[in-house]
Amino acid sequence: MNRDNDYIGIAHKKDKEAVYQIWKDIFVSDKLYLSIIFNDLYPHLTPFVYKRENEVMSTAFALPVSIGEIKGEYIYGVATKEKARGAGLASALISHICCHFKAIGEKFLIVRPAEEQLFEYYMKQGFTLPLRRDEICMDLGETVEVPVIKTRQISQLTPSLLQKRRAAANARLYIWPKEIYKAIINLTLLDRGCTCKFRYRNNDEYIIAHADYSTPDCVIIEETSLFLGKENNLADKTIYKLLREAAIAVNERSEKIIIYAPATQRGIRFALIKPLTSSAHIIEKLRTGFFNFTLE
Repeated sequence: MNRDNDYIGIAHKKDKEAVYQIWKDIFVSDKLYLSIIFNDLYPHLTPFVYKRENEVMSTAFALPVSIGEIKGEYIYGVATKEKARGAGLASALISHICCHFKAIGEKFLIVRPAEEQLFEYYMKQGFTLPLRRDEICMDLGETVEVPVIKTRQISQLTPSLLQKRRAAANARLYIWPKEIYKAIINLTLLDRGCTCKFRYRNNDEYIIAHADYSTPDCVIIEETSLFLGKENNLADKTIYKLLREAAIAVNERSEKIIIYAPATQRGIRFALIKPLTSSAHIIEKLRTGFFNFTLE
């Protein structure tokens, strides 16, 4: 139950340190990771807090995201202090965020539940529209310990190229603002990852890959423009070679690659949407869009 002296709303500048401490205590203690979140990312998102007696108890970030001309927000980093859990603070905060963005004309919110049991929690908060994706597995066969292959094709991906290629890849792709891509690349590189750009059929293409900590011999291809809006031509020897090089750059003992691609039919439930509109046209476009998230 909300008290008269509770505050729910956009965080003030003075709240940033308290929000940082919640992230440090709950999510991660790595200073480099937190530096990217609170230096590269924080200026381009909307931070919300639930304060009780002027103490930040719960927090959530809203990152702008769009599909075509339809604007919405990705709700990221929902966290509540341990002593305040069970009191409905996070639910009240999410409800406030919903009202805030609906009032300014945005059309949807997205969440990515970190655990399977959280899907039910968010569905109770009105996130009832699932987004799905396919997971394509490639067996690398025998791998050998070799250094990263520096061919004429591969070099470091830049935020500007990532923005350009994603915007051109597919009209049904959920798109981040250009300011977000620096954080995506930096977090990927920090987290045992690899981001590559290369020439393929006279176009600038890219791969983003990172380790799968639940399966040590597996590398996730979280994002590649080769598989957005194009045929999944895995038999192409050039594509196979590039994917293998990216996997080896992450883990020289890689045995398989998992590629996330748009779901053809049912796919695997990945994220949930809460539409802030009753428009059937907008809801259908949201439903069929491909949402790829590379900030985790």
